[in-house]
Amino acid sequence: MKYILIILMSLFLVGNVNAKEYIFNGYGISKQNAIEVSDNFKFSSYTSEGMWDDSSGDYGNEKCLGYVKQINKKVELEVICENINQDDEIFWNSRTRKSDKGAGIGQMKILNGTGKYKKLIGMVCPYGVNYKKHYGWLKAKCKIEN
Repeated sequence: MKYILIILMSLFLVGNVNAKEYIFNGYGISKQNAIEVSDNFKFSSYTSEGMWDDSSGDYGNEKCLGYVKQINKKVELEVICENINQDDEIFWNSRTRKSDKGAGIGQMKILNGTGKYKKLIGMVCPYGVNYKKHYGWLKAKCKIEN
């Protein structure tokens, strides 16, 4: 499963080498507060805090809030994240995915931003994420339109 995910993420995130790209890497610790409706259905609130860096040389802190719905081993997730860089510029993004429990591929959309991040508003980027216990690693690769 681990190797299949790595191959899928690599294929999914490979882009045109001539296109301008914005690459976002996130690292964090997540918590879930769950209600188990049945053996096959669990609904959770989701929070995470962490760090990030990007291909522009920026870095900072992030916090995310959202929900996770798990039916059998399939997960539906939607979170909103606030990212603050080293210069106190902020951008907000939504992250959604439908995948197997523990890891998967989804979409990150830039909802709003200040400073240099205003030009990214509306951009939609595929991402891959993997978890080990409550630690998460995320990579998004975005094509920038000229």
